[in-house]
Amino acid sequence: MKLNGCVAITVLLVLPVSALLHDEYDEATGLNGNFSNQGKPQFLTLANDNQRKEYIELETNVNIPMGELRRAQDAWATKIGEPVLSAYKKHVATQDAARETESARMDKAVEKLSEAARKADSVIRGIYSNQSLTRKEINGRVSEMMAELPRNVYNELTLAIQ
Repeated sequence: MKLNGCVAITVLLVLPVSALLHDEYDEATGLNGNFSNQGKPQFLTLANDNQRKEYIELETNVNIPMGELRRAQDAWATKIGEPVLSAYKKHVATQDAARETESARMDKAVEKLSEAARKADSVIRGIYSNQSLTRKEINGRVSEMMAELPRNVYNELTLAIQ
């Protein structure tokens, strides 16, 4: 996955926030009840509007360190309880499995790259896996790293992730 010139190895929830919050027609977004649940994780469809809003505020805050974000999301689901908690745990397990699958795919792709590209990939993955960094910091560091790469290494990494 490529986002703004960055190599991404994480699975992101990419939905408009309004699609996660509203079950009725919203004049501002044009969403209505017939479409608002499409693509929404089950745990969010089980939560009420206030609970969804609380979760989305966590999810969209780019200034929370990733490790703290996960703990806050876990606490959110625990506070709400069943059936949201079970659906949330299932969602997280699915996301974690997808991350592991993507990481394994990237491991295979990176094996075939030059030494310079392998080193760059290792640094980039280190940035993504640093749970003390915020999403904003991660995006900034990865963008900076990618901008500093020699063109051939940048191209090699970009092609490897496709």
